[in-house]
Amino acid sequence: MYMDFKTYDDRDSKEHGVTLFEGKGRIIIYLQQHESLEDIYSTIQHECIHWIIENYNHVDIDPYQEHDLIFSVMWAKDYIPDESDSDSN
Repeated sequence: MYMDFKTYDDRDSKEHGVTLFEGKGRIIIYLQQHESLEDIYSTIQHECIHWIIENYNHVDIDPYQEHDLIFSVMWAKDYIPDESDSDSN
């Protein structure tokens, strides 16, 4: 996978600052569409998961299911209870 960063996106696109060239493993992240460094990191993680699903195609899912899966993976730590937070009686 190759990831490039560009400061300006001159495309007429509704995507959130990303172009993924399917099958080629190339991703372009347009920085102007991101609000913070954390947002850029989140996009990198999101696109890496897309690439993994595409590269290791063990499941046949549509794009909506794929995005639901990516959302769940990225937010898993918020959904899985932390053992240190449980009450010990």
